[in-house]
Amino acid sequence: MKFDTPLTATLIIAAICVFIFCLESYNYVSGKEFGVRSGVMLEEPWRFLTFEFTHDGVDHLLMNLLGLVLAGFLAFKLGIRGSVFFAVFLIAGFLTVMPPLLTSCPYTFVGASAGVCGLFGAVAVWFRRHGLPSLLMLSLFFFALTAAPMAEALSGSSGALIEAFMHSFGLILGAGLALICEGIAPLWVGKIKASELKPRLRKYGG
Repeated sequence: MKFDTPLTATLIIAAICVFIFCLESYNYVSGKEFGVRSGVMLEEPWRFLTFEFTHDGVDHLLMNLLGLVLAGFLAFKLGIRGSVFFAVFLIAGFLTVMPPLLTSCPYTFVGASAGVCGLFGAVAVWFRRHGLPSLLMLSLFFFALTAAPMAEALSGSSGALIEAFMHSFGLILGAGLALICEGIAPLWVGKIKASELKPRLRKYGG
């Protein structure tokens, strides 16, 4: 049985999120302790990891887990390795939160949505393996992930505007990470259909 699959990575991420949420629920930790914000980046760098697994309420947790499961299922069907899936989640989340932190944004950031959006961006690129246009899939994911916060931002919510930016930025970062992986080591990313293998081998001089 193979364990290096997106489904395994999804279960690990979800389990950590639920575990930390339980700790929050029983007041062992708080979002302020695990979230990341300007002013504590250098003193407490571990927050760059913990913020992705910390959530502000049940609704926040469930929405992110739903997106995570969907991204994991799609990546599994596309034959992507679980280690690649997990790496994209962590890296996209880390990079997505950097712009607001570097501009001294007053908010404390928590939640897996940055990493999940990165996964959807990567999945859009990986759809090319099955002949589906990445740009079309990216556009559909962009609308699905930014419609709600953009609608809220129109009512004057600065927090919703930042959320919409982070969702869209995470999506783009995930697509970029997938393109880099595909360009450097396409066989490491995951299974490639036989029909795609010959053109790739010719391209890389095989």
